[in-house]
Amino acid sequence: MQFKSLDALVGLVTILAILVALLPVEWQYPLVYQRDNFHWYQLFTTNLIHENTRHLLLNLVGLIFIGLLARRSMGGLQFAVILIFGLLGAVLAEHALGQPPHMSITIAETRGLSGALHGLFAASMLYLAVARDRLALIVLCGLLLKVSVEAFQGETLVSSGSVELVAVMGHLGGTAFGLAGAALLVRSRGA
Repeated sequence: MQFKSLDALVGLVTILAILVALLPVEWQYPLVYQRDNFHWYQLFTTNLIHENTRHLLLNLVGLIFIGLLARRSMGGLQFAVILIFGLLGAVLAEHALGQPPHMSITIAETRGLSGALHGLFAASMLYLAVARDRLALIVLCGLLLKVSVEAFQGETLVSSGSVELVAVMGHLGGTAFGLAGAALLVRSRGA
């Protein structure tokens, strides 16, 4: 039964992102995180806005893939908590670290689901690693290395070509907050 709620959540986020993409650009813009014109709701809405169709499709394919992977280890409520941690972590990290001295430029805006997706993927690997899946532990270590190197460099290691400037600090924050949420849930489940 827990799969259905996880699937419903993935479906809901997918539908919301598609519906937001259908809005006129001038309606989307106020929903994007903007360093100089910040509103609290942008912590959530900026994750539904994408730079272009390719960016949207890449993020939705990632969401579906991670949703299928997460079915092996967590239920819908756990997935939702980790998603929210990842959404918040991505935007907060981009705000705190997306400027000098951490980056060579100041990131004025950020958009997309990739930070939260990093958090969900890391959490899925943590859940599987706790269940003694060695490959999941290796993948988790690789992901942590990737986001750490990207954050240190201030640029992505590999570009998908779907966006002009990849939110590397958002990936770091989404991963860190997603892992923190997963660790809290794993610990409470074990208690």
